[in-house]
Amino acid sequence: MAIIYGIADSERSLLDKLPNEVSDIDDMGRVKKEFEDKLANEGSGFFAGIRKWNYKRQINKFGKKDVKLFHKGTRGENQVINELAKLDDSYHILCGVGMELHYWVTYNGRKNLKSAQMDLVVVSPKGIFMIEVKNWSDKFANSNNEFSPYEQTERAGRVLWISLQKVIKDVRVTNILLSIKGNLPYNENYRSVYVSSLDRINQFLEKRQDTMSKKEVERVVKSLSGFVTN
Repeated sequence: MAIIYGIADSERSLLDKLPNEVSDIDDMGRVKKEFEDKLANEGSGFFAGIRKWNYKRQINKFGKKDVKLFHKGTRGENQVINELAKLDDSYHILCGVGMELHYWVTYNGRKNLKSAQMDLVVVSPKGIFMIEVKNWSDKFANSNNEFSPYEQTERAGRVLWISLQKVIKDVRVTNILLSIKGNLPYNENYRSVYVSSLDRINQFLEKRQDTMSKKEVERVVKSLSGFVTN
């Protein structure tokens, strides 16, 4: 089984918007029902009114639009983490890697790149893989003209590559855009971005040739482990 570090960044963002009683995404239904039961069984009076107001406020958090979006994203990222976990223990899966460079770097002719939030980074003797996960509906994937997941993937991979230059000389990073629903095709304008799906990702990783020693893997994992989402 692969070694997992941290939790999905979208899950941390989701939990930050929910009541403190929710410890993980699977707790959501239970905690919401507990608040609904408390509201239904609360008595009357001034202090009971305050408690009712608080119960309603906590319940309403579950229905907010941004919570629903993060919930969908978290489900997608956790699906990928669960799939990657099936790999052997030579694979290290780092979740929610957030990195910021000490200086701005050039991307597409402009100095406009300094930081990136990466859904997943896989480190193994097969190499270093930066994975951006998209759990988009067919409708959104076909109608989205403003946001490029390919550019997001490429930019994040570049930040990771630059950050690791001081760890391993001539380090290589493979950028992967993983579409949960398989509705994002390869884009020839972003040739550094491989496109994969949930059912193909493990095979894609396992078929690669070894490019790193065990010591190099350990060095990279150590350098990145402090940047994961907890």
